[in-house]
Amino acid sequence: MSSGRGEAERLLAIGEKLLQSRDLSGSRDFAILAQEAEPLLEGSDQILAIADVLLAAEKPVDGAAEHLDWYAILQVERTCEDQDLIRRNYRRLGLLLHPDKNPFTLADQAFKLVSDAWAVLSDPAQKTAYDRAISGPATFWTACPYCYFLYQYPAACLGCCLRCHNCHRSFHGLSIPSLPPLVPDQDAYYCNWGCFPMGFVFHNLPPDGPALHLRPTPNAPQNGLSSLPRKAL
Repeated sequence: MSSGRGEAERLLAIGEKLLQSRDLSGSRDFAILAQEAEPLLEGSDQILAIADVLLAAEKPVDGAAEHLDWYAILQVERTCEDQDLIRRNYRRLGLLLHPDKNPFTLADQAFKLVSDAWAVLSDPAQKTAYDRAISGPATFWTACPYCYFLYQYPAACLGCCLRCHNCHRSFHGLSIPSLPPLVPDQDAYYCNWGCFPMGFVFHNLPPDGPALHLRPTPNAPQNGLSSLPRKAL
């Protein structure tokens, strides 16, 4: 037995003990060391697969803590649309984690997570619903009827009494169906001058306030439409 292989087996044994105590990060580190010492050593890739899947399951989706990150569990980018890649990763992880082939502790738990992730991401209806659930809270646009500032609020504020950050007057938060169309090749919007008698420019708001607002500017209308210059946040 070569000294390199003997060292790799020693490192892998340490990784297995750490896995048994559910020290996932430590187990993963020693499996990597064993793989580097002897790339063909059997078992290191199986421990790595277990640790990677369980670590991914311990990190819920940002802003949606009640959801597991099925994308991270299958080791693909968030909202991946490449079904072939998702399928390949599922099959690869399934072979590494199947309890009949993987003798290490927690392989069954990791295999179930991979199977559950595949069940969601391979089904178009479930995937669409999941993507919607983890995409963050919906928002709506509304306008102050007194000074024509436009604001973007979380959907929970729809229909509430809101306070304009510009004129400080209260108004009813009704949804504007859509923002004016963008001017081609320009960082600006078109606006129907009959509905909005002024142009608008983007500015920052405090972190606890609405995400965006548009400030009146003295642009002159042309043919009933105005170009609305936009300032990035």
